Amino acid sequence: MENDLLDCLEELQYSGACREAAALSAAVSEGPQSAEFRRLVCWLTDQLVTLCGLEETVPADLDADEFQMELSGVLRELHCPHAVLLDGPTQQRLASRPARLLLLDFLCGELQAARMLAVDGPAVGGTAAPAETATAAALKKTLLALNFPKPPAQITAGQLFAKVAQKLEATARAAPADLLCKPLWTGELSADQWRRLEATLTELHHEYRLRREMLLKRLDVTVQSFRWSPRAQQRQEQVLAAFGSRRAALSREPAVRLAHLLAARTDLAVEERTCSSQVRRNTRTGLNRVVIGPVPDRGGRPSEQRAPPPEMPSWKAREAGPPQGGGGYRGGGSGGYRGGGRGGAGDGRGGSRAGGEFRGGRGRGRGGRVQGAGWTRGGGGRGCQGGRG
Repeated sequence: MENDLLDCLEELQYSGACREAAALSAAVSEGPQSAEFRRLVCWLTDQLVTLCGLEETVPADLDADEFQMELSGVLRELHCPHAVLLDGPTQQRLASRPARLLLLDFLCGELQAARMLAVDGPAVGGTAAPAETATAAALKKTLLALNFPKPPAQITAGQLFAKVAQKLEATARAAPADLLCKPLWTGELSADQWRRLEATLTELHHEYRLRREMLLKRLDVTVQSFRWSPRAQQRQEQVLAAFGSRRAALSREPAVRLAHLLAARTDLAVEERTCSSQVRRNTRTGLNRVVIGPVPDRGGRPSEQRAPPPEMPSWKAREAGPPQGGGGYRGGGSGGYRGGGRGGAGDGRGGSRAGGEFRGGRGRGRGGRVQGAGWTRGGGGRGCQGGRG
């Protein structure tokens, strides 16, 4: 529904901030608490008050609660058929987003109907004239270009366009042969083909609208970056005055319609080179004469960059090592030879006592290998005791 509201506001020639999709979405999300939402509703109701002669009004300088109270009176005077906008507590009627969208849709529809009725008859009070739509302005220019007299008020649209077609054919026959080239399309389309063509135009319209929005955003960001410089900050008003009017004239909506396809001529298929004299006559500027001198080489060529090191080492298969032997046993004890855990020759310290008795010293070393028994535990005890001599 928001896209329909945007199209409706554009047709109604609303010039506030809510004509953009982002601003409208933010205003609807906040509801009456948003100043832009209240400003949009006040603008719609003011137009209706002028065209319909309403007694109730919604002033623009009210807070959220007073705004909803005054709005309730306007809706009742307009005989609003939506009960959700009229029943219940005043503060709860616009509490949801669908209710706010419904309110804007109702007011836009009422204003469109009021302007259509005002075309056929004078405005209430004779003080306001309806705004001229883009279609009416284009038709008016066509009639003036053809020296067409002012059509009577009772003429229908079919009769008016039939007379315009006759006048165009007569003017084209009287014009020189080389004034207009041949039409680019001269065939006929069925109803199904027209529907497909309209669907294709809708898709292209959406695509090019996104492109225009992107370009406009890039333009806004570029100008905003220029305004950050100290020199530009001292001339903010001059920058905004020079840029604001030109920026407001740029629309995000493409202007191509099916009428352009029907009116296209064969010369539209001829594309001129951008450097041709015919094109350069309109694109030549003083910047083209500025010659940029030599600049340092900043690099950045991918072919000159070194590849980054790998984050993980390359995978390798596990290599088998030599077989390992069995474990040994560590001997224990004091005296004689003390057995070790691993094979090897042991050594000991002997001692002597009076009387020829030999007491084995404290053993130290590693146990020996016994034939056929593998590793054994070393002997413990007190060593060997000699005989008496």
